[in-house]
Amino acid sequence: MLAERLDGRLAAGAWGFLDLLAGQPLLRTPELARICRRLRAEGREDLAAGLRPVDGPLRAAGSAERDAGVLAALRDRSPAGPVRPRHPSRRELLELARTGGPEQIRRALTGLAEHQGRPGRRQGPEQDGELMELLSELLRHPLAKVRLRAHRTSRALLDRPTHLGLTAVLLDDPQPEVVRTAVRTLCRAGWAPAVPAVTGLLEHPHPVVRRAAAEGLAGLGAPAVPALRRAADHARPDRRARYTEVLDRIAAEGGPG
Repeated sequence: MLAERLDGRLAAGAWGFLDLLAGQPLLRTPELARICRRLRAEGREDLAAGLRPVDGPLRAAGSAERDAGVLAALRDRSPAGPVRPRHPSRRELLELARTGGPEQIRRALTGLAEHQGRPGRRQGPEQDGELMELLSELLRHPLAKVRLRAHRTSRALLDRPTHLGLTAVLLDDPQPEVVRTAVRTLCRAGWAPAVPAVTGLLEHPHPVVRRAAAEGLAGLGAPAVPALRRAADHARPDRRARYTEVLDRIAAEGGPG
């Protein structure tokens, strides 16, 4: 804007005001460069030399080079070292798993499994009890993805009998696929306390669960026979075959008939 006004005054032959601008920083623009060339072309080198163009607002000549040097020094400076992330404490993770939303619960359970694996992290008996209580509650959570994450966490953190005991909670799960997973886990582990409950699932309304129960009991073999015989004795005639067919499979595979 200033350079445009200077250009107009110079065209009118007004030169004296340039003395007032001598030595003052002026923003380098194409208009200002044109004025300097005009002054020199008209033999007013003294006035052209008095103008002081700068590379940016109120910046002296050479500022760009200095800026480049500072940036280069910052890039070359070695880092102070990696910042260690702060891991939540076990107490914080337990609280988050108890009170958080579904995704927070899942992250907290993952954190608990990782926390258990860090050096120096040992659980006391009362802490085990607190974890068991929490997982037992989460196995009854309204969302299946939370229930399944709690089940995986129990497998990672608890001893085998405790994990299998908590797995039995899922035999009453509202989703057939979750029940099937629990049946397979318990029967493949040969966990005898689950036999009566798995036998009862031969009456389940969903065929996926009934098939899983029949396969699991047949795989268990002899340990499943007493519960199957009792259930067959008390079953309605139209449903007795559900039990006797499994008994026949066990007998055919070498178990007691």
